Amino acid sequence: MANLTFAKEQKPHTQSIKNIQKILIVDDDQAVHDITNIALESMNFSDFELEVLTAHSSAEAQTLLNEHDNIALALIDVVMETPEAGLDLVEYIRNELENDFIRLIIRTGQANDFPPMHVIQHYDINDFKEKTELTRERLYTTIRTSIKQYGQLVELQNKYEETYRQMTTDSLTLLPNRIKLIEDFSKQSHQTLILIDIIGFSHINETNGYDVGDYVLKELGAFLFSKYSETYSVYHLNNDVFALVTCKDHLESLQYNVEKIKDDISKFSIETDNFNIHIETTIGVAYQTEDDVLKKAELALKEARNLGRNQIKFYSSDLKVIQQINDTNHWAPIIKYALEHSGILAYAQPIFNLNNQSIDKYELLVRIKYKDEIFTPSKFIKAARHSGQLYNIFKFMFDQGCKYAAKTGKNFSINISDCEFHHEGLIEFIQETIHHYSVDPKLLSLEVLESQAITQSDEMQDLVLAIHNLGLEFIIDDFGVQCSNFAQAEFLPITTLKIDGSFIENIHESKNSKIIVKTIQTFAREKGLKLIAEFVCNQESYNEIKELGIEYAQGFYLAEPVPLDDLNV
Repeated sequence: MANLTFAKEQKPHTQSIKNIQKILIVDDDQAVHDITNIALESMNFSDFELEVLTAHSSAEAQTLLNEHDNIALALIDVVMETPEAGLDLVEYIRNELENDFIRLIIRTGQANDFPPMHVIQHYDINDFKEKTELTRERLYTTIRTSIKQYGQLVELQNKYEETYRQMTTDSLTLLPNRIKLIEDFSKQSHQTLILIDIIGFSHINETNGYDVGDYVLKELGAFLFSKYSETYSVYHLNNDVFALVTCKDHLESLQYNVEKIKDDISKFSIETDNFNIHIETTIGVAYQTEDDVLKKAELALKEARNLGRNQIKFYSSDLKVIQQINDTNHWAPIIKYALEHSGILAYAQPIFNLNNQSIDKYELLVRIKYKDEIFTPSKFIKAARHSGQLYNIFKFMFDQGCKYAAKTGKNFSINISDCEFHHEGLIEFIQETIHHYSVDPKLLSLEVLESQAITQSDEMQDLVLAIHNLGLEFIIDDFGVQCSNFAQAEFLPITTLKIDGSFIENIHESKNSKIIVKTIQTFAREKGLKLIAEFVCNQESYNEIKELGIEYAQGFYLAEPVPLDDLNV
């Protein structure tokens, strides 16, 4: 067996190096090789040169095919060491080597024994020739056409591979991305997935610029790959989330391993011009699960975020976030049906002026009627928020507040969360509803829930000010739970603070609650703000707030909520 290269002598100063294309001649008759070589030596191809590989048996051909994975064309005899050795070789190439690119041409001297139509139908070949049929001219045409086809297939494959690489690789860190992770999961079960979320990454971008943010991601990606790639597959899923994946079964000490990873990352320092940071992370883990690994790890990560900074959470079926999802799935259709079929109800609970026992205003409280049972917000309000239906509930409650304020001349307050401030039509809705009922806006108050999100947005603060300028009063609800509330009272147009009920309901038993309430009371007095104590549930808590001199209060001890239609005013 010999490797023959038929190429004309090149002149380096006038000719460029040509493309070398390999062809394989498989035949047990040496005379066929000699004749073929003579014919090939006389051929001149303008855009490539041939490297000719020769084999005298199917076995020799298999050896060459395993050594050379870029053979463009094989001319194969059928009858060699066995009567169908050539056809078996075709099966080997296509099925075992899984080589679909090489052009295969059967060249036989026993065409009567192997009818062309039968061979073409049952074997994945590109042509069938009798040996006497392949004249020099036809051989030239066959080689040129086959090599062109081979080149086109290779080019298409290269383009596909490049497109695939771009689709499955993060362009910044050059790590496999979310698409690749999902694809890999589809091929392998029982994997452990560790999701790593950078704490405060958006703050890095905002304060140092996106170039620094990109640098942090690239450095952390390189660190994770260099540190863990021998044990884990490393991915960059999106902005601030990386992933480590392993399918090894010996991770009995997974908790220790994950905590070690977290500790390793925290010690990794990233430095650039005027910037030096140690990365803090939140981690979610799904361990050796059979399906939905990514979804489970994301649920664990979400739970870890909810718990606070620098948390690790392992997936389990009792995660609070899963309960929340189940609650949302249960309540979302009920809320939607209630909104469409008059199942949303407005209740009113009076807020008393304790100095003269008069009613200062009424807080509107939402209820849902479902299957002849009345449900309070504790059952469905989170589901309303997560399903995007909180705004529609607010619209109903505000409409009812305007209607009854116009009808009775009494003051009503309506709860509003940061969700409602994200709706572009909020202020227009408020203006139109006030106009529709011809109500004095000074009779209306908005109790701001989750106001921390509002103070962190200049746009939302501007919207609060615009609504206040219409004449509405603003109350901060649940005041004292977050220390940032003090700043909120400073920067928002607030007239009233409502002390969080957790400090009031046990104020007669808790020294700390009493200290906090006194602090809030001093702050309100200095700012000239009204103060309301909510959750006054018993005589003891009522006596305490009276003794402290708090002027306004509400709670079941004073009056329970009643349907608006039953309100005696």
